[in-house]
Amino acid sequence: MFEVQHELIKNLNKTDICIFDVGANKGQTAKIYRSQFPTAEIYCFEPFPDSIAELNRKFSDDPKIHIVPKAVAQEKGTATFYVNERNVTNSLLPRPSSARRYYPKSAKPKETIEVEVINLDEFLKESNISIVDILKFDIQGGELNALHGAESLLEAGSTALIYTEIMFIPHYEGAPFFHEIWSFLSKFNYSLFDIYNLSRATNGQIRQGDALFVSESVRKNVINKYPEEP
Repeated sequence: MFEVQHELIKNLNKTDICIFDVGANKGQTAKIYRSQFPTAEIYCFEPFPDSIAELNRKFSDDPKIHIVPKAVAQEKGTATFYVNERNVTNSLLPRPSSARRYYPKSAKPKETIEVEVINLDEFLKESNISIVDILKFDIQGGELNALHGAESLLEAGSTALIYTEIMFIPHYEGAPFFHEIWSFLSKFNYSLFDIYNLSRATNGQIRQGDALFVSESVRKNVINKYPEEP
C-alpha cells in the first residue's frame, strides 16, 4: 500500500512533499514514509508520553520529521485518553461496554490520562501549511472526528491521498464504521482506491483494515490516465 502511494504521488510530479502521520505511535509508518519520500516534511501527531519519547529518540537526527505531542480531533482542548495494554490500540474513545468483544484480550483497558487535543485546520493555519499531500490516520476510532476538524483542508482538495484505518464492527465506543468515513469523504470528492490489511475475527466477522482514498485531481490526472483495461 505504501508503494502505491509513492507511485501516485510520483505521477503528480511534485518535489516538495508534506505528510501528516496522525496517530504515529512509535514511528513505524513515519519510517516507511521516510524511505519512500526521502526529502518529505513529515509531521507525527501522537499524544501518548511513552510513544512521544520513542519518536523523539528515533528521529532526533532528522530535521524534517516534526513531532507534535498532541491528539487530533474535531475540537481543540483537553480530553481523556484511554490507554490499553497494547499501546498501538490507545484511543480517545473507550472500549465498548456491551456486545461481543472483537478486540484482542491482550489489548484490554489499562488506565486513562489527560492529553492536549488540536484540530488539523487550526494547526495548518498556525503552522502556515497549505498543502498536505498524504494524510494518514490510525487513531483507533477517532478518524471521522479528526476529519471533521480538517474540513477546510478537504474542501480545498489539496490533499492528494487519505490513508486511514477503517472498522466494520465495534472496537471502541461510538467509533464510526467504514461506510460512514467513505460517505463523509465523498462529500469532498474523495473516492476509494483500495482496501488493505483486512483482518477477521475467529467467528469469520470482518473486523478492520486500511483504506486509501484519492482526491478528484488524482483520480482525473493520474489514475484515469493509465491505459484502459485489456
